[in-house]
Amino acid sequence: MSSKRFLPATPEEVAARGWSGVDILIVTGDAYVDHPSFGSAVIGRLLERAGFRVAILSQPDWSSAEPFRQFGRPHLFAGVTAGSLDSMVANRTPSGHRRARDAYSAGGLPGRRPDRASIVYAQRLREAFPGLPILLGGIEASLRRFAHYDFWSDTVRRSILLDARADWIAYGMAEKAVVSIARRLSSGQQPSSIRTVRGTVWATSRRDDVPADSVYLPSFEEVRESRDAFNRAFRLWYGQQDPRVARPVVQPTQNRWVVQMPPSEPLTTAEIDEVYDLPFSRECHPSCGRAAVPAAEVVAFSVTAHRGCGGGCAFCTLCSHQGRIVQSRSRDSIVEEVRRIAGMPSFRGTVTDIGGPTANLYGSRCAQRGECRRESCLFPEVCPHLLLDGGAHLSALSAAARVARVAHVFVGTGIRHDLVRADRCADYLDELCRAHVGGHLKVAPEHICDGVLRIMRKAAHSTYRDFVERFRASCRKARKELYLVPYFMSGHPGTTVRDMVRLAEFLHAGGSFAEQVQDFTPLPMTLSAAIYHTGKDPLTGETVWVPKGREKLIQRALLQPSDKRHRSLLLPVLRRTGRTHLLTPPRRQRNESHHAVTCLHHEASLPTQTAPSETECGRRRTAPSRSTRQPCPPRTQTRWQGRRAMPSAQTASRRRRRGWSGTEP
Repeated sequence: MSSKRFLPATPEEVAARGWSGVDILIVTGDAYVDHPSFGSAVIGRLLERAGFRVAILSQPDWSSAEPFRQFGRPHLFAGVTAGSLDSMVANRTPSGHRRARDAYSAGGLPGRRPDRASIVYAQRLREAFPGLPILLGGIEASLRRFAHYDFWSDTVRRSILLDARADWIAYGMAEKAVVSIARRLSSGQQPSSIRTVRGTVWATSRRDDVPADSVYLPSFEEVRESRDAFNRAFRLWYGQQDPRVARPVVQPTQNRWVVQMPPSEPLTTAEIDEVYDLPFSRECHPSCGRAAVPAAEVVAFSVTAHRGCGGGCAFCTLCSHQGRIVQSRSRDSIVEEVRRIAGMPSFRGTVTDIGGPTANLYGSRCAQRGECRRESCLFPEVCPHLLLDGGAHLSALSAAARVARVAHVFVGTGIRHDLVRADRCADYLDELCRAHVGGHLKVAPEHICDGVLRIMRKAAHSTYRDFVERFRASCRKARKELYLVPYFMSGHPGTTVRDMVRLAEFLHAGGSFAEQVQDFTPLPMTLSAAIYHTGKDPLTGETVWVPKGREKLIQRALLQPSDKRHRSLLLPVLRRTGRTHLLTPPRRQRNESHHAVTCLHHEASLPTQTAPSETECGRRRTAPSRSTRQPCPPRTQTRWQGRRAMPSAQTASRRRRRGWSGTEP
């Protein structure tokens, strides 16, 4: 494999290009995969196209500054990202244990990135190159740009910008911000004067530098000491997410001011097409060796059709990171990428996904195209100004399916079940089931109790029931046996043990079992994290029950009640609620669409939702059981039935030594 197909990732590759040094060094906590699903590759390719010499330093040894010096001092700046995940999420489970696997490292090996990687990498760069401008990016820095609740230390931490001693944070997807900063530095502008770039955060010790029209948050000291101040700060910041009307946001921290400029303008269709038309090799760098990067295998033959999500789910980071405005690629750009995939030697005919955060939001837009103060386009009801066009998505899928060497085009990222009824394309689900579902369709109802769903900012359970009926009808029309894979969550604020028992009963009655469980993790600067920390919804002021400690463990176990490891934890709870049958594995059903409806009919016998007066104390997939054969009829009586098997010679010898005569029953 030629290293010329990649951005330089070793000093030898830099020398092979005839460079005396690099302009920009990108340090990442992920293995280097030159694929548009990996942020460091996207930013690196954009800077390369803009004329800069870029090198990638992937998963360096952080025990000293020496590995950071291997490319020499960058001429402009160093960019730092923890990777595609927050490093604490990548390294640790919600219970604080070290993860046994890292999907973004070669071979899935854990331990290749430090906890709080953005801070550690920035500190090592400061040691290696004093005075070098440092730009933080990626989801870890984006979601920690102001004072935030840190679940793993159970404290309120100040902005990561100050902890890392960096010059800027480029929050969100950051293409425009990073290229703008690079061009300004290249023109000779001083780092301290680059303070007007949208989509960036910077700090100053001079109040006169703060923009005059700024929104001031309570100080870091206030939000650390007062939960009401924390919620007030969250509410003020949350209202400044729309790039069309947002103002600068400022938070005093000790003797400095942390300033967030308004979000970057969303990319136009032409601009986002240019990003995904960059010359990605779509392969792992040779430095990964023969070991595959699990995350790269998942997306090897997938296409990102759009960005952004207007759902505004309380626990989700998408609105804060990618934005609420959906930015869709053109159909021609998608088809061209499919052609490149089809030309890969390893391609076997199946495009595994053409989607995004929510596949059926592709091509959606707002009819108002102006100021909007709604926190979500979909909650509590789908906004009447949201124009959905499932036909555009189907058109892109069918065009991709006509590309030579392509046998199947599937939607693997999942859809919003609450949008199907509102879509102008009435046959969207029918066509999806007919040609573009590879056996399983992912949806995220998250829970079945409406009180919990309201706090999550998710659609009511009746919407999911309606969707299941539509899905069954589409399966019958397509004459296919397809499965729903619903995602459920445990431990979210507002969830009681009784709520989780109802969910466990729902799954058990339908024959479902949870292969994977995601216990709720309070991600920094999400609405759910604010509720978890303060016990109140910062947007409504409502007091919310927050499960913690032993109760949180019980709620997690209730998604896998038949797992014998959970028996001692669950037995007292299930005895009190009269649901000990949940400890036995459920009867297996042949089709998820069938047994989901079976569960719906069973709901009448479930306990009603109650307040938690008695507290018995990353995605979380609830998958259908595999199809099983019909049970065999009872065997006829034979002369061998009931006889003991003949013991082996070794077993017989051991029994004789112990004095066993073989006559006991």
